[in-house]
Amino acid sequence: MPKELTFEQQMKKLQEIVDKLEKNDIELDESIALYEEGLKLSKALKAQLEGFENKIKELNEENEDE
Repeated sequence: MPKELTFEQQMKKLQEIVDKLEKNDIELDESIALYEEGLKLSKALKAQLEGFENKIKELNEENEDE
């Protein structure tokens, strides 16, 4: 498996998937595969965002303690 994509690369890939699905000019099998990939990306992005949010909270709490 290739190295993990950055957050921004994952967002770009998700947008590409959405664009393809919105065109409605692909086969049903491909649409389902793209939808599944999009769901996986969405889940991964959500987890990363939650991690970023927690890190920001930690940094803010550390700053308040000083």
